Amino acid sequence: MRRASMIWLLATVLAASALAGPRLEVEPTIYRFGEVTEGGVVRAVFVLTNAGDAPLVFPRQPHTSCGCTSAPLPKEELAPGESMELVVFFDSTGFGGRKITRKVDLFSNDPRAPKRVLILEGYVREARPHEGSASTLYYGFYLLVDLRPPAEYDRAHLLGAINIPLGALERWIDRLPRNIPIYLYDATGEGALEAARILRENGFVAARAIAGGLAGWREEVGDAFLVRVDAAAAPPRGTPRYGQRTVSARRVARAYQVVVDLRPADEYAAGHIPGAVNVAPNDLPGWLAALPGPGEGGRLYVWLVDADGALACGLAARLRAEGYADVYCLVGGIGQWEIRYGDLLWAEGTG
Repeated sequence: MRRASMIWLLATVLAASALAGPRLEVEPTIYRFGEVTEGGVVRAVFVLTNAGDAPLVFPRQPHTSCGCTSAPLPKEELAPGESMELVVFFDSTGFGGRKITRKVDLFSNDPRAPKRVLILEGYVREARPHEGSASTLYYGFYLLVDLRPPAEYDRAHLLGAINIPLGALERWIDRLPRNIPIYLYDATGEGALEAARILRENGFVAARAIAGGLAGWREEVGDAFLVRVDAAAAPPRGTPRYGQRTVSARRVARAYQVVVDLRPADEYAAGHIPGAVNVAPNDLPGWLAALPGPGEGGRLYVWLVDADGALACGLAARLRAEGYADVYCLVGGIGQWEIRYGDLLWAEGTG
């Protein structure tokens, strides 16, 4: 009887000592992401729980095995019984065709294991010619702004341009992205120069007026990328004037880019890439066939975007086979854009 009591007492003491102080539990310890296409960002979630009876403190940020991985801690301390998510991001750019194992060292005041090692593992598939990452799209990304009245915009405008009448520009100061090129145009370029000045004074260092407006555009590159709803109402021709705050039509036209969002209208309205055109998948062939020509020296890059990349990449592959050499899909869909550039998503009413 005495021996049984001693065993019970010892077990109780050991159990109590196991709970004494902070104790870190992690679920999972290994995150297997399967396969990702090169250029995609893997988002791995680890749940950290303090299973002890004292505050669990993380004295410093986790250490990752390469610059391709980041693991920012949302807070430095967990109370007993409290949990939080540690989100780890792995950028697969440059790892195509390789099996990947990445480690994250997590430090805490858990006396039993002051350093825990979390692991991400999986395979990075090489991207196909029609597949592009969010960072590739962003590299050539710009926003095209038509400053004319809506009626003039409706009659004829440049492909992919959004309409912000000059008088409404200052109300858009807090909505427009400051970290990408913004190309502005009006009929003759005068209003666009003023708009570029306003934006630059408000921190938009990459704001430029298209020299000469639509008149200058037609003088330089003709009707390249000009969408005419009313073909009889083409904008006037004119001579572009260049200056410090201008960009030439030829420069824009030689790497013209348009983003086509294939998602349903309500998903598009909830959040889309600025300037993206919403086209239903079944309407895409007709939409492409009706695109204005690139003109001499012009080149059009079309990016297809959907929710997860599956439909967009399938369509891009088919269009490539049909001769559309510069059609790309956004690998991983709109979610990949949000991971990298979450501040560059517009909901309905903002673009």
